[in-house]
Amino acid sequence: MQEKSFIIKKTYKDIGRIKRPKNLSEETKKDILEKLFKKSPEIFSSDREIQKQIRERLDWIEGPNYILPKIDGLKDFAEKIKDEFSNVVWCGMGGSALFPLVLLQIFGPQDGYPNFYVLDTNDPENIAQIEELPLEKTLFIIVSKSGTTIETLSQFKYFWGILENLKSNPGENFVALTDPGSPLENLAKELNFRKIFHHPPFIGGRYAALTEIGFLPACLLGLDINKALYYAKNMYEACLPDIPWGYNLSASLAEFLMERYIQGQDKLTFISDPILRPFTLWLEQLVAESLGKEYTGIVPIVGESPGSPTVYGTDRNFIYLTIKGREKIYQRLIMELREEGFPVKTISLEDRYEIFAEVYRWMLAIALCGYFMSLNPFDEPDVVLTKQKTKEFLEKFKKEKDFGIEFYLDEETNWGFFYEKTVTIEYPKFTALLKKLFKDLSPWTYIGFLAYLPIDPQIEEIFRDFRTLVREKKNCSTVFGFGPRYLHSSGQLYKGGPIIARFIVFTRKGRKAEQIIPGEGYTFWDQQFAQACGDFKALEEKKKPVIIIHLTENYKEDLKKFYNYLEKALRFE
Repeated sequence: MQEKSFIIKKTYKDIGRIKRPKNLSEETKKDILEKLFKKSPEIFSSDREIQKQIRERLDWIEGPNYILPKIDGLKDFAEKIKDEFSNVVWCGMGGSALFPLVLLQIFGPQDGYPNFYVLDTNDPENIAQIEELPLEKTLFIIVSKSGTTIETLSQFKYFWGILENLKSNPGENFVALTDPGSPLENLAKELNFRKIFHHPPFIGGRYAALTEIGFLPACLLGLDINKALYYAKNMYEACLPDIPWGYNLSASLAEFLMERYIQGQDKLTFISDPILRPFTLWLEQLVAESLGKEYTGIVPIVGESPGSPTVYGTDRNFIYLTIKGREKIYQRLIMELREEGFPVKTISLEDRYEIFAEVYRWMLAIALCGYFMSLNPFDEPDVVLTKQKTKEFLEKFKKEKDFGIEFYLDEETNWGFFYEKTVTIEYPKFTALLKKLFKDLSPWTYIGFLAYLPIDPQIEEIFRDFRTLVREKKNCSTVFGFGPRYLHSSGQLYKGGPIIARFIVFTRKGRKAEQIIPGEGYTFWDQQFAQACGDFKALEEKKKPVIIIHLTENYKEDLKKFYNYLEKALRFE
């Protein structure tokens, strides 16, 4: 069966800039890899300032070699604290948290090791869940490469404020992982943190899974570190420049992704064994944040419920992540997709520990895609836009105790809503506005559901139902993210990527007794709401159609009702 493909109209920035791997000689391909392994930034840009920035982000190419001399120290630390603490809370965002979350969800703490939590949100309900732990027996790992991440520092301030009222030496319950000389390191020294670990300064967050970012949580969870290193080392050696391109596991993956992108199949859809599904959350950030910029990009689709081939548009290509011996789980679907002409690449792992190999394969492959797409895969130029607008909202709130956002009120549901100016000014009613958002979708449009709500599997399942409904009615791709988690992950793509997306942002009414962040004059809910409004305005500035829906305190019931409104909107033509 011939593969499905169609050519989408590229922006002017794409013309002449894309390099097609299959058209390059083996000698040229080898030269590209050799330069990358020599950490030569010239392959990505001729601009000297950009070259300097890239040079400071290339140490990940060393793979597991960076972490090897540090492993014994990480193991010793984990052994010392496992009998002293019953809980470990890993506080971080984006690249500082997603791979630890992957390890937690795939492996979990081994026998004899503390309970482990990843807190990568500022949602008041998730904060309250951590607050219920016996905090005197809880170790907080505060992780921020820059040392300035607003959510992470707010988490620290809040739990420090509680612990300093419980203990005379609260610093014993805190560990920092940050760049040398960062504000967080200075704070940790001042407050006598138990331990300070250094983030490698020449590795960016999303490329740091094989550093302390990955191996410190692996040790704290009690994982088999030798096995993890074995797989990582094998993959590193299988990707060296002297391995012929067709046999090089990263290079061949990059060529697959680029060929699909050139054919207009820019929706990289992951179908995963349930055991490996958490890994796609890390892959989503790597792909989206590395390649979603300058109005182009590959769009990773993760967390969808698998469907029949008839519900997928021709802009799709598929990665099937499976474990040997478990291939039958989605074997029939994969066969049907191939029969219908969809390109599918299967990646079969020996066991769960091989994800330590896959992180290297994918980091190198995505860096190569950046080269072929003439992009800098190591920056995130549009992330700052939301940060700036969030800061403006918070400063306004501190002065006026008001965010200045006036919602329209839908009398039928009691929900507030607000819309981006380019959607339409002629639809002041919620139901009509929702219908307008879904009208005239192009074949390659994708819909984003962005939820500033508690991170909760039940909520994610509700949104998965929304996504399935949209896909079945419109044959278009969908993405989902909890805010502010996605701001540090796929948010770069949503703002800086191709103008083929439409978004719905969900917030909820705050409660009067929300937790106040010490020294800030606002609550976690205020901070989260400011981020939602800030990203709304950033998407607006980037000309992405977007509406914001402000739910009541009974947001779970509201979401169930929203399904019916969504279904009606999708019937509108």
